[in-house]
Amino acid sequence: MRLRWMFSCLAWLALSAYAAEPVSRLANHPAIKLVLDGKPADLLDQAALASMPRASVKAAAPGEQPSTWQGVALEDIVGRTCVASGDALVGRALSRFVRVTAADGQQVVFSAAELHPDFGHAQVILADSRDGKPLAQDAPFRLIVPGDKRADRWLSFVTTVEVVDASTP
Repeated sequence: MRLRWMFSCLAWLALSAYAAEPVSRLANHPAIKLVLDGKPADLLDQAALASMPRASVKAAAPGEQPSTWQGVALEDIVGRTCVASGDALVGRALSRFVRVTAADGQQVVFSAAELHPDFGHAQVILADSRDGKPLAQDAPFRLIVPGDKRADRWLSFVTTVEVVDASTP
């Protein structure tokens, strides 16, 4: 019994250390992993995001005062993966979706068409500042979806943006 308890404690400590490693590493060097099926991941750090076109929205999550959020439109980030756009966003390309993951494992999904200006044109930004001030170092990137009636897709500490092909052969 005592041996089983010791083994459980050691396993818990090892798993805790392993699980905490990516978050602490990302907190020291904030970056977003950009993934497209079948291609190597691209890392977008704060400098790379700062070089992209900037977007700004005024929005408030329920229970918060409205703030001005600044960052990069999710559509522009996804565009770096060579996802079809314009007239090419037809057929199979319409079956793609964008999955955004936070450090705590929470995920939200947007269809490629939902983000595209010729279809839904949802305004979604990956914010890195609020009211002109950088977001906290422990959560440097936040997903803001001002058009949603609920703030359930507003993720804190975004770590990954993936473009996934959901079409069937």
